[in-house]
Amino acid sequence: MCGIVGYMTLNGQPLAAAENYLPAMCHSIHHRGPDDAGELVMGPVAMGMTRLSIIDLSTGHQPICNEDGKIWIVFNGEIYNYQDLRKLVLSKGHTLKTTTDTEVIVHLYEEFGVDCLQHLEGMFAFALWDSEKERLLIARDRMGEKPLHYGVFGGQLIFGSELKGILAHPRSRKELCGEALQKYLALEYVPAPLSIFDGIRKLMPAHFLLVQNGQIKTECYWTPKISKEKLSEQEAAEKLIDLLSTSTRLRLIADVPVGVFLSGGIDSSSIAALAAQVSPGKLKTFSIGFGESSYDESAHAETVAKHIGSEHHLAWFSPNVARATLEELWDFLDEPLADASVVPTYFLSKMTREMVKVALAGEGGDELFGGYPTYQAHKLAGVWRRIPHALRANVIEPAIRSLPVSTNYLSFDFKAKRFIESANRSPVDRHLNWMGSLPLSEQVQLVKSNVLTLTREEDILPDALRLGHGHHDDDVVSQIMKVDMVTYLPDDLLVKSDRSSMAASLEVRLPFLAFPLVEFALSQPSSYKVHGMTTKYLLKKAVAPILPESILKRPKKGFGIPVAKWLRQEFKPLVDELLSESFVKKQGIFEWSYIGKLLEEHDTGRFDRRKQLWTLFMFQWWWRKFLA
Repeated sequence: MCGIVGYMTLNGQPLAAAENYLPAMCHSIHHRGPDDAGELVMGPVAMGMTRLSIIDLSTGHQPICNEDGKIWIVFNGEIYNYQDLRKLVLSKGHTLKTTTDTEVIVHLYEEFGVDCLQHLEGMFAFALWDSEKERLLIARDRMGEKPLHYGVFGGQLIFGSELKGILAHPRSRKELCGEALQKYLALEYVPAPLSIFDGIRKLMPAHFLLVQNGQIKTECYWTPKISKEKLSEQEAAEKLIDLLSTSTRLRLIADVPVGVFLSGGIDSSSIAALAAQVSPGKLKTFSIGFGESSYDESAHAETVAKHIGSEHHLAWFSPNVARATLEELWDFLDEPLADASVVPTYFLSKMTREMVKVALAGEGGDELFGGYPTYQAHKLAGVWRRIPHALRANVIEPAIRSLPVSTNYLSFDFKAKRFIESANRSPVDRHLNWMGSLPLSEQVQLVKSNVLTLTREEDILPDALRLGHGHHDDDVVSQIMKVDMVTYLPDDLLVKSDRSSMAASLEVRLPFLAFPLVEFALSQPSSYKVHGMTTKYLLKKAVAPILPESILKRPKKGFGIPVAKWLRQEFKPLVDELLSESFVKKQGIFEWSYIGKLLEEHDTGRFDRRKQLWTLFMFQWWWRKFLA
């Protein structure tokens, strides 16, 4: 596990000796790999890495080359099937100098070229230089677990695991991308292939980038294979537990201690229970608790820990700790992200890193097996539209809007008000509005006209949807789950997981995202996932023998913080500073009158504006750090 950086002259001219910017670029991402660093400058290409040693601690130094030194690689991630791949390349006559997974990729490329990607099961982003063909191959894993950014500046392609790595190169520039800003305000994250910086892009999941003869080409190398085999519920449950068990076992392979993030929800509890069955010694599990009861899951986590016999570690997350954690986290975040759970995730990562170097987590379970309350809401939207319009408009909606505001986690008034705002829209539009913060109709009032670049609601759609991936299913629940899988999962949840864990120099592995498990999940009918109004129906059936009944029956609770309350109280001084009239007017991006109205409505308790204000608050902090 590490971070990678590099650059290449597009005209093929060798880099001058004075053009070695790798030390500064690697230093900017030192947190991703504090154990080791390596550099290669060869002709027109420079590549560097920082390493967090997980596999082959003594001989896994990078960059790594093939036998004759003509092909070199820098690699970030883990290849879980590397032991089988070692046997494959050895059978082809190759010699291996290390026992690391990185070296295997070099020899797979020698045998299969770009098709080497088809053999890899894992999370990764890598850059491979073929000096004989003068070709640079950059690739990202199927689900987007590991990040990769790139841009062309001054005749050079510059790339890196994080934006900071690219910005450390003197030819790069820091300019706000207006389109990315608007999508961030609407979605709470910047969707790939955009980044918040103009001219820097994200390589999409399951894509590779090829640079040869001055030309840059990107291409998708994997789309999930959907099986037409019809399985009974019991057959599907048995196959699910088998696939998840295999995935979990593979992700426990390491030459360092491994633990599990345990929230007490179905996903993390399932992984912890399976890991405890095969883990050598007593499995370590980690969770955090909140003083606000509606956000606290610590009792459920402890129930699971006792059930599986793990060595459980709990830390409490107070408002003062949250503020200190957020201020520390901003040394590592280089793009605004309005998912407030990034703050406790970083705190949990730091606590976990004190005892282990690798942790398993449950991201992906909700998107693949139907865990979010919004999937239930989409079913209710069909019922809602059958209610006579006059009854909805004149009786029900006014009653819902008059409900008193609560700051509790997903309180009834919060959910009901969000529901009626968008229930009459098309499925994708209403989903993005339910999940997001500031739709285009509000941005027109918020963002200054000279900054606005998008004018139609459909312009807000992430590129993955505009290209047709994930939203053509006849079944609404399946349709929306695929939308989440190609947008919210890679561009929000996996960004949060990667940045918060790597900021703590902790590797996080995600068993639910093994691609055979993903393909299996996508092959099952939505009724196996959201059965009536029961979420995660098939997953609960599969893990019922290994988990307490109370965990199977408890409602879904996300990993969040009391944003609504803290914006009024503990975080108020920071909010007043970053969203003040003087700061906003000097900045020149937003209309102060609209922000002032949001603040007044939230502070007085007339309306719950937590999502809009937190989204703006996180952008303002980023803007001050990078562009002020």
